[in-house]
Amino acid sequence: MIKNIKWFLRIGDDYLEDAKCYRTKQDAVRAYREVATELYRYGQTLQASLHIAQNKDEVVEYPDYVLSLSHSGRVVLERT
Repeated sequence: MIKNIKWFLRIGDDYLEDAKCYRTKQDAVRAYREVATELYRYGQTLQASLHIAQNKDEVVEYPDYVLSLSHSGRVVLERT
């Protein structure tokens, strides 16, 4: 098990080094939901990815989860 894990949220086409760090998965999902919901109001969609790592240097290209917003406004997390 990884100690001191952090959740790195990469929104859209952001670079890996631009991924934002969150203490919990719930915090990262909440941040994604806020941005995705706002864009959805204007007919735009937004995907994001969650990466589990101890620090930003360990964030790799392949995510642990892919996030999207359903038509009902729920965040869908797909484990990769």
